[in-house]
Amino acid sequence: MTINNNKSEFNMGWVVGFIESKGVFTTNTIKFSRKTKSGLKKYRYRNPVFYLVSGDRSALEIIRDLLGMGKIDRHGLVFHLGIRRKDECLHLVDFLEGKLRSVHRIQQFAAWRKRVLEWKSRARGEGVEQGSELAPGSS
Repeated sequence: MTINNNKSEFNMGWVVGFIESKGVFTTNTIKFSRKTKSGLKKYRYRNPVFYLVSGDRSALEIIRDLLGMGKIDRHGLVFHLGIRRKDECLHLVDFLEGKLRSVHRIQQFAAWRKRVLEWKSRARGEGVEQGSELAPGSS
């Protein structure tokens, strides 16, 4: 998957500006249970995710089409463009690298980028947060 390079620099600059004003660099918590010899164990992963939030679905559709990634969901009166897949997060890191201008957003992006790159190097089944094995009965 590559970001459409045929799009104008103006469009891509607009996308970066929209991301700076309405984007959220965060993580999702993935919880699951697994039966073991000693009983049921619950685990938790924290995977990076990016959301772009707007009341205007058409703006998010334009951005999704320009980037070539993400899924739009409706939550109440607002729409979220979510980028959750590992390959899409890696492409978003490449796209945004060096383009953000706000000091606050640059710091948020740097922390999120670190999680994405850790996620990239994580083998299947690895990455359960230290101390995150949940006690029985917790969810």
